[in-house]
Amino acid sequence: MADTLVDPIEPVPPTQRDPEALGAAPLPEAPAVAPPEPPPEPPPEAPPEPRAEAPLPKPHGSRIVLVGVAAVFVVAAIAALAFWNFVLRYRPTARAHVPAGTNIAIRLEAADIVLFGPVREHLLKLALDESSAPEAKAPSRPSRAARIQDQTGVRLPADLREVVVASMDGKSWVALLGGRIERGRFVKGLAEVAREEGWTGYRREGELFVGPSIVIGQADDGTILVGTDRSIVEAALPATEEGQKLGLPEKGAVTFAIARQAFEALSGANMITPRASVLGTVERATGTLALGGSPELVVRLEPTKAADAPKLEEGARGLLGDLGLALLLLPDVAGEKEALRGTTVKREGNVVVLRAPWPYEGLDRATATLADKLRGAEIPGKKP
Repeated sequence: MADTLVDPIEPVPPTQRDPEALGAAPLPEAPAVAPPEPPPEPPPEAPPEPRAEAPLPKPHGSRIVLVGVAAVFVVAAIAALAFWNFVLRYRPTARAHVPAGTNIAIRLEAADIVLFGPVREHLLKLALDESSAPEAKAPSRPSRAARIQDQTGVRLPADLREVVVASMDGKSWVALLGGRIERGRFVKGLAEVAREEGWTGYRREGELFVGPSIVIGQADDGTILVGTDRSIVEAALPATEEGQKLGLPEKGAVTFAIARQAFEALSGANMITPRASVLGTVERATGTLALGGSPELVVRLEPTKAADAPKLEEGARGLLGDLGLALLLLPDVAGEKEALRGTTVKREGNVVVLRAPWPYEGLDRATATLADKLRGAEIPGKKP
């Protein structure tokens, strides 16, 4: 058999997938390409030319006037507020000197009293009228009011804001005068006036000014104390909370408070009227007298026990009737008869409220009578 010749198998030539077989000749590197240059920046634009602005309109003349008037009002308001706070403003002090153990206290608001028609017509005119005073005939010598003001720094009654009258037993009384009063000067100054004028029986004893049936002192806060005796004035010198405990109202032309002890004493007057015994059930009474064209008196009676309120209401009605009969035999002084006839009694909760419209004519008549008495009153140091 003939031998078959087979060509020897030649090795496969290397391809690019096998770089090691290509020998030491490496592939040439691609040439580096330079980055493209940035485009040139555009030249800056020229700034726009400024436009000519229109001229501002001139303010109208009326606007200037309004602004000026508003400024004047603002300045006036600030000045008025400062004047009120530093000159006219008054913090009540008289009630703080109601002595401990007081059974009855009456408070008078000076501004309301002075503005009341009868007071302005009769009493205020009397106080301001110096033509009838002996000092007015000698113009070279100041009046007594001017000398008191010069020595004490107090203008009476212009500097008064409130007056509280109090008593512990109905026999000794003290008047507490509060207002814009200089501290620590009144007693010394009044004693100097008395010395200059030769007031008989008046002298200074320590911090008190003593005269016949009158004692005058001054508390640390400036409140002036005028009492019927030394003990009640000394009791009123320190500040206490008695007026607050008593329930004396702070607002109103005339206000008052009466404690239980006073009603217990009045209840013993059952020999005059048996219905007076009902007053023994009253714990406290407070009231106000509103002045003006139509004055009105309002009294609030608080019973000691709430269960006694109906009994107190009935007793008050009967007692008012008895008082009306008793007043028939007496002259009418200040319109009290008409006020008593118009009084209404009503129970509000546990409080019995009495309302009495007071006749204006009666108060006017009483004020005129008081002015006449003051004109004929004896002046200290005045020779008859």
